[in-house]
Amino acid sequence: MPSRFAIAFPLGVTVGKWTRAFEERFPRVELVVRPSDDPLATLAAKEADMAFARDAEPDDDRHLIPLYAEDVVVVMHHEHLLTLEEELHLADLEGEPRVTGGPSEALMRSVAAGDGIALLPASVAKALRRKDVTAMRVADAPQSRIGLTWPRDDQHPLVDDFIGIVRGRSAHSSRNPEVASREAAVGRKRNRRR
Repeated sequence: MPSRFAIAFPLGVTVGKWTRAFEERFPRVELVVRPSDDPLATLAAKEADMAFARDAEPDDDRHLIPLYAEDVVVVMHHEHLLTLEEELHLADLEGEPRVTGGPSEALMRSVAAGDGIALLPASVAKALRRKDVTAMRVADAPQSRIGLTWPRDDQHPLVDDFIGIVRGRSAHSSRNPEVASREAAVGRKRNRRR
Protein backbone atom coordinates (compact mmCIF):
# COMPACT_ATOMS: atom_id res chain seq x y z
CA MET A 1 0.00 0.00 0.00
CA PRO A 2 1.29 3.50 -0.80
CA SER A 3 2.62 5.50 2.14
CA ARG A 4 1.39 8.94 0.97
CA PHE A 5 -1.80 10.41 -0.52
CA ALA A 6 -2.22 14.12 -1.34
CA ILE A 7 -5.42 16.11 -1.83
CA ALA A 8 -5.74 19.74 -2.97
CA PHE A 9 -8.77 21.95 -2.37
CA PRO A 10 -9.81 25.55 -3.03
CA LEU A 11 -10.90 28.20 -0.55
CA GLY A 12 -14.41 27.59 0.73
CA VAL A 13 -14.41 23.81 0.35
CA THR A 14 -14.44 22.00 3.69
CA VAL A 15 -12.79 18.59 3.45
CA GLY A 16 -12.32 17.69 7.14
CA LYS A 17 -15.15 15.16 7.34
CA TRP A 18 -13.71 13.16 4.45
CA THR A 19 -10.04 13.46 5.42
CA ARG A 20 -10.78 12.33 9.01
CA ALA A 21 -12.57 9.24 7.70
CA PHE A 22 -9.64 8.52 5.37
CA GLU A 23 -7.12 8.81 8.22
CA GLU A 24 -9.20 6.44 10.36
CA ARG A 25 -9.32 3.85 7.58
CA PHE A 26 -5.70 4.26 6.48
CA PRO A 27 -3.68 5.15 9.59
CA ARG A 28 -0.39 4.11 7.97
CA VAL A 29 -0.83 6.43 4.99
CA GLU A 30 0.47 9.99 5.30
CA LEU A 31 -2.41 12.18 4.17
CA VAL A 32 -1.30 15.54 2.78
CA VAL A 33 -4.14 18.06 2.54
CA ARG A 34 -3.13 21.26 0.80
CA PRO A 35 -5.14 24.41 0.17
CA SER A 36 -4.59 25.67 -3.35
CA ASP A 37 -5.54 28.80 -5.29
CA ASP A 38 -5.63 26.57 -8.38
CA PRO A 39 -6.30 22.92 -7.49
CA LEU A 40 -6.31 21.86 -11.16
CA ALA A 41 -2.79 23.26 -11.63
CA THR A 42 -1.70 21.52 -8.42
CA LEU A 43 -3.09 18.26 -9.79
CA ALA A 44 -1.47 18.78 -13.22
CA ALA A 45 1.88 19.46 -11.52
CA LYS A 46 1.51 16.10 -9.73
CA GLU A 47 1.58 17.87 -6.36
CA ALA A 48 -1.73 16.17 -5.50
CA ASP A 49 -3.28 12.80 -6.30
CA MET A 50 -6.84 14.17 -6.24
CA ALA A 51 -8.34 17.64 -6.07
CA PHE A 52 -11.60 19.25 -5.13
CA ALA A 53 -12.19 21.80 -7.87
CA ARG A 54 -14.68 24.58 -8.46
CA ASP A 55 -16.57 24.81 -11.78
CA ALA A 56 -14.31 22.25 -13.48
CA GLU A 57 -15.23 19.86 -16.28
CA PRO A 58 -13.85 16.40 -17.03
CA ASP A 59 -11.45 16.33 -19.95
CA ASP A 60 -9.00 14.03 -21.71
CA ASP A 61 -6.59 14.28 -18.77
CA ARG A 62 -8.95 14.16 -15.77
CA HIS A 63 -11.96 12.30 -14.41
CA LEU A 64 -14.48 14.37 -12.47
CA ILE A 65 -17.31 13.47 -10.11
CA PRO A 66 -19.77 16.33 -9.45
CA LEU A 67 -20.41 16.63 -5.71
CA TYR A 68 -22.59 19.66 -4.98
CA ALA A 69 -23.50 23.19 -6.06
CA GLU A 70 -23.64 26.36 -4.02
CA ASP A 71 -25.18 29.78 -4.44
CA VAL A 72 -23.23 32.76 -5.71
CA VAL A 73 -23.39 35.98 -3.69
CA VAL A 74 -22.47 39.55 -4.35
CA VAL A 75 -20.13 41.11 -1.79
CA MET A 76 -20.26 44.85 -1.29
CA HIS A 77 -19.51 47.56 1.24
CA HIS A 78 -21.95 47.15 4.12
CA GLU A 79 -23.50 50.59 3.44
CA HIS A 80 -23.94 50.06 -0.32
CA LEU A 81 -27.41 50.99 -1.63
CA LEU A 82 -27.96 47.44 -2.92
CA THR A 83 -28.00 46.19 0.69
CA LEU A 84 -31.44 47.80 1.00
CA GLU A 85 -32.91 45.38 -1.56
CA GLU A 86 -34.76 42.30 -0.32
CA GLU A 87 -33.63 40.19 -3.28
CA LEU A 88 -30.94 40.77 -5.88
CA HIS A 89 -30.75 39.69 -9.51
CA LEU A 90 -27.92 40.00 -12.03
CA ALA A 91 -29.74 42.91 -13.69
CA ASP A 92 -29.51 44.84 -10.39
CA LEU A 93 -25.72 44.62 -10.58
CA GLU A 94 -25.39 46.07 -14.10
CA GLY A 95 -23.35 49.26 -14.15
CA GLU A 96 -21.82 48.63 -10.73
CA PRO A 97 -18.00 48.86 -10.67
CA ARG A 98 -16.43 45.42 -10.20
CA VAL A 99 -13.45 44.42 -8.16
CA THR A 100 -11.60 41.77 -10.13
CA GLY A 101 -9.08 39.10 -9.23
CA GLY A 102 -9.14 35.80 -7.45
CA PRO A 103 -10.88 35.45 -4.12
CA SER A 104 -8.55 36.83 -1.49
CA GLU A 105 -8.34 39.12 1.51
CA ALA A 106 -6.98 41.81 -0.84
CA LEU A 107 -10.13 41.58 -2.96
CA MET A 108 -12.30 41.89 0.17
CA ARG A 109 -10.27 44.91 1.38
CA SER A 110 -10.95 46.56 -1.96
CA VAL A 111 -14.68 45.79 -1.66
CA ALA A 112 -14.66 47.12 1.93
CA ALA A 113 -12.99 50.32 0.67
CA GLY A 114 -15.94 50.85 -1.68
CA ASP A 115 -13.96 50.21 -4.87
CA GLY A 116 -16.74 48.01 -6.23
CA ILE A 117 -18.63 44.76 -5.85
CA ALA A 118 -17.60 41.18 -6.57
CA LEU A 119 -19.41 37.91 -7.22
CA LEU A 120 -18.18 34.96 -5.17
CA PRO A 121 -19.38 31.49 -4.24
CA ALA A 122 -21.18 31.71 -0.89
CA SER A 123 -18.62 29.55 0.96
CA VAL A 124 -15.74 31.71 -0.29
CA ALA A 125 -17.49 34.88 0.85
CA LYS A 126 -18.05 33.25 4.23
CA ALA A 127 -14.39 32.22 4.52
CA LEU A 128 -13.28 35.79 3.73
CA ARG A 129 -16.04 37.64 5.62
CA ARG A 130 -15.47 41.04 7.15
CA LYS A 131 -17.69 43.24 9.31
CA ASP A 132 -17.60 46.03 6.75
CA VAL A 133 -18.65 43.82 3.82
CA THR A 134 -22.12 42.41 3.21
CA ALA A 135 -22.82 39.29 1.15
CA MET A 136 -26.20 38.84 -0.51
CA ARG A 137 -27.43 35.95 -2.64
CA VAL A 138 -28.00 36.71 -6.32
CA ALA A 139 -31.21 34.86 -7.16
CA ASP A 140 -30.53 34.23 -10.86
CA ALA A 141 -26.74 33.81 -10.79
CA PRO A 142 -25.46 30.42 -11.99
CA GLN A 143 -24.45 28.24 -9.07
CA SER A 144 -20.84 27.34 -8.40
CA ARG A 145 -20.23 23.58 -8.73
CA ILE A 146 -17.75 21.57 -6.69
CA GLY A 147 -16.35 18.32 -8.03
CA LEU A 148 -13.69 15.76 -7.17
CA THR A 149 -11.13 15.21 -9.92
CA TRP A 150 -8.09 13.02 -10.52
CA PRO A 151 -5.79 12.11 -13.44
CA ARG A 152 -6.89 9.53 -16.00
CA ASP A 153 -3.31 8.27 -16.23
CA ASP A 154 -1.24 7.07 -13.28
CA GLN A 155 -4.22 6.90 -10.94
CA HIS A 156 -3.16 6.59 -7.29
CA PRO A 157 -4.21 3.21 -5.81
CA LEU A 158 -6.23 4.92 -3.04
CA VAL A 159 -8.39 7.05 -5.35
CA ASP A 160 -11.30 4.58 -5.34
CA ASP A 161 -11.18 4.38 -1.55
CA PHE A 162 -11.30 8.16 -1.19
CA ILE A 163 -14.19 8.36 -3.67
CA GLY A 164 -16.00 5.78 -1.56
CA ILE A 165 -15.50 7.90 1.56
CA VAL A 166 -16.79 11.04 -0.18
CA ARG A 167 -19.82 9.12 -1.45
CA GLY A 168 -20.56 7.85 2.05
CA ARG A 169 -19.52 4.26 1.55
CA SER A 170 -18.73 2.57 4.86
CA ALA A 171 -15.48 0.75 5.50
CA HIS A 172 -17.37 -2.53 5.25
CA SER A 173 -18.41 -1.74 1.70
CA SER A 174 -14.96 -0.53 0.73
CA ARG A 175 -13.56 -1.74 -2.57
CA ASN A 176 -10.35 -2.49 -0.70
CA PRO A 177 -10.82 -5.91 0.94
CA GLU A 178 -7.80 -5.35 3.22
CA VAL A 179 -9.43 -2.26 4.73
CA ALA A 180 -12.83 -3.94 5.07
CA SER A 181 -11.34 -6.98 6.85
CA ARG A 182 -9.25 -4.77 9.17
CA GLU A 183 -12.31 -2.66 10.06
CA ALA A 184 -14.37 -5.79 10.64
CA ALA A 185 -11.69 -7.15 13.01
CA VAL A 186 -11.66 -3.87 14.97
CA GLY A 187 -15.46 -4.03 15.21
CA ARG A 188 -15.35 -7.61 16.51
CA LYS A 189 -12.81 -6.61 19.21
CA ARG A 190 -15.02 -3.72 20.31
CA ASN A 191 -18.05 -6.00 20.52
CA ARG A 192 -16.14 -8.53 22.65
CA ARG A 193 -15.20 -5.79 25.16
CA ARG A 194 -18.84 -4.85 25.77
